[in-house]
Amino acid sequence: MTPLIPASSTDQQIPFVTVTNWVRAARLCGIDIESIFRQEGIDTASLHPETSTVSRDTMQRLMQRCVEETRRIGSPKHFPVVLGETFAFEYMSDVETFITTSATLRDATRALEWIPSLINPYLTFALAEHGNEARIALNFDVPDDDIGRTWTFTEGVITTTIKFSRMLLGGQTLIGRITMRHPRHAWSDQVEAALQVPIEWGAPMDALWFDRALLDQPLTGAFPVLHEQAAKRLAQKVAQRVETTPAEAVGHHGQALIKQIERAFHDKPRLMGLGLEALAEELGLHARTLQRRLKEVNDSHSAIQGRVRYKLAQQWLRQNTTPIEDISDRLGFSDRRSFTQAFTRWSGVTPSQYRRQHG
Repeated sequence: MTPLIPASSTDQQIPFVTVTNWVRAARLCGIDIESIFRQEGIDTASLHPETSTVSRDTMQRLMQRCVEETRRIGSPKHFPVVLGETFAFEYMSDVETFITTSATLRDATRALEWIPSLINPYLTFALAEHGNEARIALNFDVPDDDIGRTWTFTEGVITTTIKFSRMLLGGQTLIGRITMRHPRHAWSDQVEAALQVPIEWGAPMDALWFDRALLDQPLTGAFPVLHEQAAKRLAQKVAQRVETTPAEAVGHHGQALIKQIERAFHDKPRLMGLGLEALAEELGLHARTLQRRLKEVNDSHSAIQGRVRYKLAQQWLRQNTTPIEDISDRLGFSDRRSFTQAFTRWSGVTPSQYRRQHG
């Protein structure tokens, strides 16, 4: 693996909410992480998960030091995997509540949209579906996208994702295969033994691949009331983080906010016909704050609304079972004529023509 290189001086600070997980993983690996913290200039006297932050460069050096120290003492463990296995939401109980009370895995994946704001502004996930297969791809959105800087974190995040997916499925294996961009290394055997899933090294993307049908398989722990309460609290926390975000990080948090809005529209399509204030209330934001944040990332309520309406309209028209009047109503249009005008503007054909072509 290539060595770490200095990060930009404008690196955004990362919330160190996982500090207790690092301490726990270090103990299991037999290394003195308190000493490493001090050597890296971290004030251990004021270190607290709810308030502490570290720069991206410091976080990467901490990981490198922990990996090196684990090897130096001859431990049979691989630090990134141990960190992933020991991860828990001690200081993010709403995230854990949201995940564990989800009705389906598809519903639980909404939590992935909050990761940039709550845990790491550089880490993003994307769920995609292709035929009978689905995948969750992860990406470290950094200017110097060097695998040598991110491969250890990739292994840790994938380990955690598998851990929680098995928990939700009652021990059933979700993942069918894993692809990782970095090549095999000296500790690949430990990774494969821990994950117990076929891994393709040196692949085009970092992703977990699985049976698409599992996304909508009912989960036994579903608790709709608690789930919705946790979702609202998380939306408010994300909004608060965005409100206090430094200028250099607006792009990262802006994209997270856009995904949040798109998900809200997908989950509650009628929200698109209720205006900006209703959306802001759903997200736990003031309407003016929402407008300002969207303007900072060159987007708008109407533009996002249009994109989601078009996507859902295409999806429902292809199904060929829902009347066009019902689609218009579900998307928040005042009448079918308004829907037809909008869809024709988006696609160049009327909804009826589109249905005949694609139904």
